[in-house]
Amino acid sequence: MKIWINKNDNEEPEGSYENAYIFSLKREEYSTIYTNISDTWLRLGSMSISPIYEDLFVIAISIFAIDKRVPRSLFTDCWTREINVSIPVIELEKWDSVKELWNKTMNFLTGDVWNINFRKSELSFSQRARQSRSKIDISKCDVVSLFSGGLDSFCGAIELLEQGKSPCLFGHNEYPKLRAKQERLCELFQTEYPSKTVKFLSFTANSRAPISNRNGKLTGSENTSRGRSLLFLCSALSIAGIMGDQTPVYIPENGFIGLNIPLTNSRKGTCSTRTTHPYFLDNFRRILENVGIQNPIINFYAYSTKREIVNSVKETNSFQHGFSETISCSHPCLPRWDKNGNNEYPKNCGYCYPCLIRKSSLIDVSHRMEPYSYESVSMDFLNLFAESDKVSDPTAVISSVYRYKTVDENEIRRLIRCTGQLSSIEIEKFLRVYKNTMEDLIELFSIDERLKAYIGI
Repeated sequence: MKIWINKNDNEEPEGSYENAYIFSLKREEYSTIYTNISDTWLRLGSMSISPIYEDLFVIAISIFAIDKRVPRSLFTDCWTREINVSIPVIELEKWDSVKELWNKTMNFLTGDVWNINFRKSELSFSQRARQSRSKIDISKCDVVSLFSGGLDSFCGAIELLEQGKSPCLFGHNEYPKLRAKQERLCELFQTEYPSKTVKFLSFTANSRAPISNRNGKLTGSENTSRGRSLLFLCSALSIAGIMGDQTPVYIPENGFIGLNIPLTNSRKGTCSTRTTHPYFLDNFRRILENVGIQNPIINFYAYSTKREIVNSVKETNSFQHGFSETISCSHPCLPRWDKNGNNEYPKNCGYCYPCLIRKSSLIDVSHRMEPYSYESVSMDFLNLFAESDKVSDPTAVISSVYRYKTVDENEIRRLIRCTGQLSSIEIEKFLRVYKNTMEDLIELFSIDERLKAYIGI
């Protein structure tokens, strides 16, 4: 499929892209790709951001829009998409030098076949004529940290504050009410660490269907959205670039999720992100280095389990007062459709894959009062919802635990190698993370004796 990205103009597709589907990225008029991040740049005092950071953002949001709006069902195997896209950039020579590396990296990230091409653009998406009357001062912040509102990013913010840093916490507002929860957690940090500066910034991004001169509007959408986390990271880099070209960006995420081993053989086409996998990060850092972006990207939890992350900060006041507010769930808006009238959201469901990992990480936290839509995953739960999609994730996690109990370390190493190119040292580090996470899940499931007997643990 051929895609053409327009930026702040009405440039018509040319050459082999004549009948391509068109996405438009325009700030002040109708656009199929829309975001409010340019207002954040302006409120930070930037009439325009550096062209190389703007290009990086345009590339990322283009990939995000394509990933979101091009259905995998249109392709032969209903998974692997073949995407040929033309993206306008200001620093053409720099991006042309890393074109093949971009394709290789995106193939790994989304599981598709990418052919990314760049073309010269003189127009700036970020350029503004007037300063904003509403200013945000982040001059006292010294790092940027991704802040989804999940447990890992929450613990990561605490870790940075404990190290004496003043973080600018950066979030992506994916659904209503998330921003308010993120802001409350930020206020908690500022209260608990009054000598430090804590600021919260966030942005929104979405996409409508692209249009082809020949085929009309592309119908359908895609819910795997692996490119979303790339946009999150590149947006954070644009903020770091405003702060300074050496300002680091932290992406706190546990190694088990970063590794992303499929729970079962049938889940090899997993929807989960790959953005913190070492193979992706190594390639992405090479892209940044080659185009002159120097901001370090750091995940100090790369080889830690979620339980280890929690235990490293669980004694702090911030953690004890705020962890129950964090959201780790795959579908936190589920309570909106609660027929019993309990419509308060976002809330952790308690049974999805991320929620089960979350529960296993909190085993050592005493007096935890966490709201879940479903408090436990037990044999009663599995029996009650046996004919429902609710048992899909618990069953897959149980299967992965059973697999773990029946294979040796060499087979686990093979599973780790299959996730992406890794060194022997990295494989051994992930072996430890994988085994310890499985043991944490076994401990969680062992709370219910019938479930324990069912799994055979």
